[in-house]
Amino acid sequence: MNKKILKSGKAPKSRSMGPNVRQVIPSALGDIDPFVFLDHFGPFEKKPGSGGVPPHPHAGIATITYLFSGSNRHQDSYGHDAMVHSGDIAWMQAGKGIVHAEGMNENRTLPEVVHGLQFWISLPAKDKFIDPDFFFHPSSELPLITLNKATVKILCGSISGHTSPVKSLSPAYIFEVKTPANQQIEIPIKTGDSCGLYLIEGVLIADEKQLMPTTLTQFDTEGDLLSVHATADSHFILLGGTPLNEPIVGYASYVMNTEAQIQQVMRDYQTGKMGTLKT
Repeated sequence: MNKKILKSGKAPKSRSMGPNVRQVIPSALGDIDPFVFLDHFGPFEKKPGSGGVPPHPHAGIATITYLFSGSNRHQDSYGHDAMVHSGDIAWMQAGKGIVHAEGMNENRTLPEVVHGLQFWISLPAKDKFIDPDFFFHPSSELPLITLNKATVKILCGSISGHTSPVKSLSPAYIFEVKTPANQQIEIPIKTGDSCGLYLIEGVLIADEKQLMPTTLTQFDTEGDLLSVHATADSHFILLGGTPLNEPIVGYASYVMNTEAQIQQVMRDYQTGKMGTLKT
């Protein structure tokens, strides 16, 4: 059975991060459990000597950076330091708390166009205070399959026996789909899983409704097939997973289950328990 659309919303431009960033989740239509945050940044030109995002804390989530173009340096207070290029996955398990920075001191010599996404996945209640970690997966490790003339890159999760090496503590999937015009695509999604479609470019028809760029569409949890028709060359992201159905209390870059936990991780950061990072 095909999935039906529940609601759809346009991702607004960020008031705090500037015109090059669109705030998709939760601004467009709320969370898509277990996803609690999604930013779409770029495309914009990053010049030599330009700054990035300075050190800041996270707790209770996994943060995922994925680039369509350009590169970005990840550094954190647990000693991880990685240069992330287009097509790679940078997956940080914040757990009980970690400090990280993005795009700082890259020693860039030439300008480049940076374009990508950052996701936050809420960790299950049992894993909110797990030890932090960081996982880097180059693009070559991520499965790429073909459906008709469309390509599906499996950033996280599984499709038809093809599984990403990326491990998520919250059962989740992220698929990047690129398709030429005039293609009908059917993607299996497990009944009961949440499902969101974020259209980066192109035009799609789903559930007899037209989807436009920078729009997030949420589908119901019934049915086991997502059917879309591309009326133009299109590029989109599918995301979702098994809903945690747990309380969410967010403050700044912390996502916990209770206000008391928020207060605890704030104290931990202030007292240096998350470590320090000098860039």
